[in-house]
Amino acid sequence: MILVSKLYRGDIVESFHIGYAVAVDENGESFFSAGDPEYPVFIRSAAKPFQAAALLESGAVEKFKLKDDEIAILCASHNGESYQAEIVAGLLKKIGMNIEDLLCGIHQPLDHTSYEQLIIQGRRPTALHNSCSGEHAGMLAVAKVLDVVTGNYTDIEHPVQQRIYEKIKHYAEKDKVPVATDNCGAPTFFMPLYNLALMYRKLAQGSDEYLQKIFQVMTRYPKPIGGKGRFDTDFITTLGGRAVSKIGSEGVRGIGIRTEAGKHVGVAIKVLGDNLKAADSMSVAVLKQLRLLDEEALLKLEKYYNPVLKSYSDKNIGRIETEISIEEQS
Repeated sequence: MILVSKLYRGDIVESFHIGYAVAVDENGESFFSAGDPEYPVFIRSAAKPFQAAALLESGAVEKFKLKDDEIAILCASHNGESYQAEIVAGLLKKIGMNIEDLLCGIHQPLDHTSYEQLIIQGRRPTALHNSCSGEHAGMLAVAKVLDVVTGNYTDIEHPVQQRIYEKIKHYAEKDKVPVATDNCGAPTFFMPLYNLALMYRKLAQGSDEYLQKIFQVMTRYPKPIGGKGRFDTDFITTLGGRAVSKIGSEGVRGIGIRTEAGKHVGVAIKVLGDNLKAADSMSVAVLKQLRLLDEEALLKLEKYYNPVLKSYSDKNIGRIETEISIEEQS
């Protein structure tokens, strides 16, 4: 299979993006692939639900009486909207830490309106607005439970990261997983797409008590996961408690679905050239190909499947279309 998203300017293809994808069934077997299912990728923020499992295992939820929306924000790559920043601030207060303790760095909110509001209020973005602030607050919570130093909590040798690393290897069923540093300063993990799909199948299945809880909070609280205008939030909402989705930088995404027949499917997608709109479009295209979305869901996700491209003056100037075709043998 060949998976490609084409960017049309007017009616002419200006550029295109090749994607790799793999789907894993109830038995951990690959039943669909486009490109190489063993293609290795840094899973980036698609790791967050599984990183959160380390927090649940540590007992931090009980110790700090964390609410479900606070657990959801651990799994987020959020927009930096005010309510999302407030959830992270509340979590930090519960664990006795401050904004300055976050090592994720500062960038402007991904949501343009939220950034405008900060400017109007004469405020600057803080680490709370970083899309990974929830993840980092969760890491600090684990450090507090373990009663270890927090100043270097992002180092791979730190006890918090070692716990996370063991969880990642466990869910990926890999003895060794190469590690590098993500843009937020935390470790990121390198593995074949197949193993990422396997992890998301386990998340959909709720293969242990931690993944059961994470799936539950992600489906009940989809708004913290991404936010306004974000595929992950709208997809989770549209599927009504049956599925989760989590984007990672450089065009990687994991999806876990509980089918209407009671089966569990994991999907992993990688846009080779990195393009967020292409990643969204490919996600819908693959799920449509696998008949995992009904007509109502496809209609609700149409803006991601065939996104319209607009000029700075809000005029329609093009579109993105994704195709899945069978590769012809020579």
